[in-house]
Amino acid sequence: MPQRKPLDLNLLRVFAVVCRTESFSKAAEELDLTQSSVSNAITRLKARVGEALFVRVGRGVKPTAAALNLYRHLAEPLAEVEQLVAGLEAFDPKLSQRTFTVYANDTIIELLQAAAEEHLSEMRVEIIFKEAPVQEQDFLKDLQTEKVDLAIDVSKPQEAGFDVAQILQERIVCVARQQHPRIQGSLSFEQYFAEKHIIFNLRRFNLKVVDMLTTQVLPERKVYCEQSSLLSMIATAAKSDALAIVTESYAREYAELFKLQVFEPPFETKPLNIYMLWSKRLAQNPANVWLRQTLVSLLQAQHRQGNKKPA
Repeated sequence: MPQRKPLDLNLLRVFAVVCRTESFSKAAEELDLTQSSVSNAITRLKARVGEALFVRVGRGVKPTAAALNLYRHLAEPLAEVEQLVAGLEAFDPKLSQRTFTVYANDTIIELLQAAAEEHLSEMRVEIIFKEAPVQEQDFLKDLQTEKVDLAIDVSKPQEAGFDVAQILQERIVCVARQQHPRIQGSLSFEQYFAEKHIIFNLRRFNLKVVDMLTTQVLPERKVYCEQSSLLSMIATAAKSDALAIVTESYAREYAELFKLQVFEPPFETKPLNIYMLWSKRLAQNPANVWLRQTLVSLLQAQHRQGNKKPA
């Protein structure tokens, strides 16, 4: 009886990525393979296990029950192997030439940009900060495919493929221009909801940002405009009668420049948690570990310094 050939473990890696992305083309892009190579690998694995693994659905594929069962057993061990291999890769920030890409909002970018440049001035490492996509599916895809090395964001995903660490907490405040015709010196619940509002255009994991900030059921706000930048929100509030909810540190930084009044929100609020997120596959990667430690250290130092400024 002929001896059965050992299983090519590369087939399992391809299979796991197709399962996760539900697309041959996306898997090919992530693995740096041709689409035909991915298709061939899945065909070979199908022949080996004797079960159909995927069915075509629209432009993508869906795993069969057999594939899902296989994936449940494979996903964690494969991730552990990738972490182990990644941990063997050498990284020395003084010698290694490397460019990192980090997603963050404009508040975080402003806190970190100059400090990071100064910190890296004697190294061969560069960190490029980019504003995160508004849509969560784009945000998560870029983390999954390691298009970005990590992200700093106001929410954390529930998916198993990511590691998350809370790194900061921010209080929130409401701002209005100093010459506001109806709001002077104080802000009541009724006044707040009678005015129009500048909305932060960000949605994460089926939540708007305002949903992350309070447990109260609030009336619908009247929308003046939507912005994806806190600085744009502050600038718009300064030249209109609309109100904006922003972080206390940002309001403290710009209230005098933009001639703004700053108020406690007239409803119960929770602190805004700031999280760092990265792919689990990079958990033990020395370069990514260094990047995380460096950014946390810089961010907390800048945040402490900012909080010492007078309100």
